[in-house]
Amino acid sequence: MAVCLKQTRLPHEQLLLSPYLQSQDKTNVKQRLLVALLVLPPVLLGLWGGAHWWALVILIVSTLGGLEYFALMAQGGYQPYRLLGMGWLLLLIVGAWQPTLLPLSLVITVGFIATFTQALFKTERPILNWAITGVGALYIGAMLGQAISLRLLPNGLAWVFLSLAVTMLNDTFAFFIGITFGKHKIWPRLSPKKSWEGTIGGWIAAAVTGYVVVSLTPIPLAPWIGAVVGLMGGILALLGDLTISMLKRQVGAKDSGKIMPGHGGMLDRLDSLLFVIPFIYQVALLALAAAQ
Repeated sequence: MAVCLKQTRLPHEQLLLSPYLQSQDKTNVKQRLLVALLVLPPVLLGLWGGAHWWALVILIVSTLGGLEYFALMAQGGYQPYRLLGMGWLLLLIVGAWQPTLLPLSLVITVGFIATFTQALFKTERPILNWAITGVGALYIGAMLGQAISLRLLPNGLAWVFLSLAVTMLNDTFAFFIGITFGKHKIWPRLSPKKSWEGTIGGWIAAAVTGYVVVSLTPIPLAPWIGAVVGLMGGILALLGDLTISMLKRQVGAKDSGKIMPGHGGMLDRLDSLLFVIPFIYQVALLALAAAQ
């Protein structure tokens, strides 16, 4: 009986709570906007400043994201090898920055040998905890490291800007259209607040962004291809977002952290980019090969 009372709201209770919930939504939106205004300028300055400054930005955000990932896994009752996992992750980032000094094959080989060796000395679920460690390092390090590789390409500034613009405008339009018009849930098991209305609005914004950015920058693509790339980026942004939601639900967490009020943790902000940037990096490589 007590459980039913906790889960059920009477109509008059819902009316009383409604202004409070609306106030919470407004506060959350204000926090999101304020944090975005504080975080975005240094990120863009790092991008504009060149490959080395951009690598430093990626190193910082990947460190924060990695720490959050391993903390989430520990919260879920797993025992990842945090020190080795973070070391492997950071080597993947540095290797993307200095590929001649740390080739990807070397970093992957050393990471596998080191973490497997660690697992040999563990008695409680060694393979599971090894897998969780390796997945975290590769998920964040290998995927986000491609943001540095992308910046190092010809017209790398424009390519990275395309990745950021598509992701941010997709997420922004999806959020605001969703909270304004959203009625049909897209994936309630993983993300109860996401709606088809918001998602489609975000995809349209991503496609338009791709068209505009390609039209105004030296990216060697036709604008209509830019629109297709933007649309695909929007779809991948959704999948990246849902992936982090799946991880958080697996361990019973609402957010990956609390570093950014209104947004959650660093992983909550990186989730979409972790899928979009590798995709656009592959597009950039194909465009570069076609131009030669």
